[in-house]
Amino acid sequence: MENPNFDTLPEHLQMEILLRLPLQSLGKCLCVSKQWASLIRSQEFRDLYSSRWMTDDLDKALLDLLLS
Repeated sequence: MENPNFDTLPEHLQMEILLRLPLQSLGKCLCVSKQWASLIRSQEFRDLYSSRWMTDDLDKALLDLLLS
């Protein structure tokens, strides 16, 4: 039996997992794979992450800087 991994999960579940990470860990995840970077840099992910974690304009600016 093949070992399941993150990439075999449906995209919406991958997104839910990544949305729970702090910003510093999220930055590290950008380097894991092109698929992860693409998901994290998507506008949908940015909007969801921002609405869950960002409390002020500085936080939002840091997120934009990290994901640009």
